[in-house]
Amino acid sequence: MEIDEFWRIVDRARDDAGVATGPFDDAAVAEALVARLMTLSRDEILDFDDLLGEVIARLDTWEVAVACQLITGYISDDAFSSFRAGLVGLGRRTVEQIFADPDSLAGHPVVIDIAEGRCERMALYSEDLLFAASSAFAGISGGDEDAFWEALDARPESAGSGEVLPPDWKPGAGDAERAPERLPRLWALLPPGRWASEPRPAKAVPQADPHEGCPLCGGELSAQSVGSSSRRDDGTILTREFRRCLDCSQVVERTKRGDGWDAWRETDTVELDHLVSVRILLSAGLGS
Repeated sequence: MEIDEFWRIVDRARDDAGVATGPFDDAAVAEALVARLMTLSRDEILDFDDLLGEVIARLDTWEVAVACQLITGYISDDAFSSFRAGLVGLGRRTVEQIFADPDSLAGHPVVIDIAEGRCERMALYSEDLLFAASSAFAGISGGDEDAFWEALDARPESAGSGEVLPPDWKPGAGDAERAPERLPRLWALLPPGRWASEPRPAKAVPQADPHEGCPLCGGELSAQSVGSSSRRDDGTILTREFRRCLDCSQVVERTKRGDGWDAWRETDTVELDHLVSVRILLSAGLGS
């Protein structure tokens, strides 16, 4: 499947859902997309999912993560993935504008409706669209929810477009204070604190052992922590907590795999650089 066909399917699903001429409804787009994907072959559904992954990966930038924080007032790894899937649900033209200028989101009707209270602030979270391919695959496999993942594992390699992004495609982490410069229109439309009076999604905060210290220098760990969770290949949830040492300023982490938290340990700096939402929340600005 080529990228043009991918976007043809997405944009026709938008038409089916009626969002091209009416209010945006991510669930309706996802439902229409699943229906269209169910008319394809199994390999075509897998190809579509490959391309969806590539588009979402291109949206994994500092600016888009900050846009998620400004628009919704909340960010985590899972929420950021759902937010980027929701952006795909806005269609090809919008996504290509975001690639060129993430601040263009400030002029999109859905974002304006969110800012003016006509649309739910979480309207661009679309987990259903994120997993549309797996839902469609299960639908043509007699309801077998494992069939999609088994088919993915059986593939020798991705059947997507094969686009290779240059090594410097992602901006540096920067400081949160630079957001007004890099996203001036969005910052003006939805400045931090805009949603302060509204409840945020409940988030369990793991309790740290007061006797535990930084594994690097033994210093005191900050009270502020950032959580991240993801689903592993075996279906279990991997939860991680990050804190910054008040003495050496390094970020350390601990992990929960279902049977309890392990000890604090040094964070892989290369891996941390890819966790956009964690870096933002650990900075002194938007994550406070």
